[in-house]
Amino acid sequence: MSLRKDKGITRFIAPLVLGNMLNPLNSTMLATAIVAILVSFKQNTGAGALLIVPLYFTSAIAQPLMGRLCDIFSPYKINLFGFFVILISAFIGVYAQDFSWLVVSRILLGLGTSTAYPSSMTLIKRRYQALNMDVPGVTLSLIATSAQVSMALGPFLGGVLVESFGWKGIFFVNIPMVVIALLLSISKKEAVLVEKGDAQKSPLEIFKDLDPLGVVLFSGFLMFLLVTLLYPAYLYIKIPVMLTVLFAFVKAELYHKKPFIDIRVLRVNTLLNTTFLRQTGMTFVMYSVLYSLGQWMEQAKNISPSSVGLILLPLSLAAIGMSLLLSNNKNYVLLLSIGVALTIGTSLGMLFLNKESPIYAIMALTIVLGASIGILTIANQLTLLAVAPADQVGVSSGLYRTVGYIGAILAGSAIKHSFKDGATDAGLHALGFYSLIACISIVLFMLPLYYKKRSLSN
Repeated sequence: MSLRKDKGITRFIAPLVLGNMLNPLNSTMLATAIVAILVSFKQNTGAGALLIVPLYFTSAIAQPLMGRLCDIFSPYKINLFGFFVILISAFIGVYAQDFSWLVVSRILLGLGTSTAYPSSMTLIKRRYQALNMDVPGVTLSLIATSAQVSMALGPFLGGVLVESFGWKGIFFVNIPMVVIALLLSISKKEAVLVEKGDAQKSPLEIFKDLDPLGVVLFSGFLMFLLVTLLYPAYLYIKIPVMLTVLFAFVKAELYHKKPFIDIRVLRVNTLLNTTFLRQTGMTFVMYSVLYSLGQWMEQAKNISPSSVGLILLPLSLAAIGMSLLLSNNKNYVLLLSIGVALTIGTSLGMLFLNKESPIYAIMALTIVLGASIGILTIANQLTLLAVAPADQVGVSSGLYRTVGYIGAILAGSAIKHSFKDGATDAGLHALGFYSLIACISIVLFMLPLYYKKRSLSN
């Protein structure tokens, strides 16, 4: 059945699309607002990582947890819960009188936006099951495209909002978006279709199903990783403790019937493991370049936030354009190769930028980055579907998002150390060097794919 014959689809899908836009939008809007925030609260440039990292840290933990809650309870209610948490985070951000409250706002924002994807997928699946219909491909495409478009447009929108309303604009913009989403939220009649789960279980059974030990151990591992990266002192204590917690987490998850993060999919699957490692490296490069360029242009070149947003606009257009152009291309090995080559070019380009560099050179670099983002978004998804076992695509997709957040956390910590004395040319070059190292690792992790392709051709 087509979407035209599916009555109520517009109202059903609209709030889900808005919800999935908020995490990537708030991720990249910060790129052109972070300098204004740091100046307002008299923080050094390295402190910007304290606004970047919490969103991804919370998302890495909350997204798989919210997915589990959607299975146990009503995905409709989990979706609404997320909107209300985002609304609270927005008001905290707008009225924050201290830098620490902005960090709290970003943590809550990560929690609220983490409900969007798992609740959307569950709602869509249950709705069409109840209607005895196959899920239309265009419905899933709308969810994926909305996230990508909002991520790409974030720097431009952030610059415009900061220039027009000050840094509080990037927090305030969430309020009307959430209100609209709540007003459009599915009706009670639609909610009946998706109101099912395991809520009939006892509280103790539900508690066990949530795998609290796995949640605590994974959170502890990420916390030790974060502290180690941001504050690299007493490493002889932190690293052994972090590895011990990681070992305990892996062991606990292997023996749990319904693990918080099912790492069993990693067993003897080189292609899937290297896909996750490539995704970590790719998100590291993407966010390192995206966040650092915005800060560097504002501080080293004294460019206004709105102008920075305009300079980064071609990045957005290139990302969207490449995604649309290559959306039907299924040759993921070729797409990965082209995307990684462009990413290497971006990293090399950063090494040659300085405060005297012309604007057109910076714009050319952002176009290359945008093209690589657009290509790799499609290539990574195709690769995941190709190498993940058919009965483990859902679990693999969850892990794929989690390792992406870890890559973003690594990027935030690298920016903190590189820009500790300000967004200087030297700091930008250091990040370019780190990105180049990440690119080399990505190429190495592509070798199993090339080997597989060669074996099949023979």
